[in-house]
Amino acid sequence: MDSPAYRGAAALLVDGREIEVEAELLGDVPRIGLPGWTGVVHTTDVGLTRGEIRTGRIRLPGGWEGGFAVIRTVLGMSTVWVRGNDQEASPVHWPH
Repeated sequence: MDSPAYRGAAALLVDGREIEVEAELLGDVPRIGLPGWTGVVHTTDVGLTRGEIRTGRIRLPGGWEGGFAVIRTVLGMSTVWVRGNDQEASPVHWPH
């Protein structure tokens, strides 16, 4: 199976607010184990780029939603690296 990929608009759901981002995600759907994904989000949100946000949920167009954790930030940069896995939120269901 090809690795699912998504590139486009997304929203991060963090502490009761929604942060608009551009996402570049690559999925992994193993035969055994949890599906997961890694990627980057591009944003101007200061809380995210300063490293103040560590976890939340990401929502893609069409309603797909899954949990994420920030795995790397570079202070002052608009790119944040994220990783996620969720039993009910497989990348197979990402919009194309």
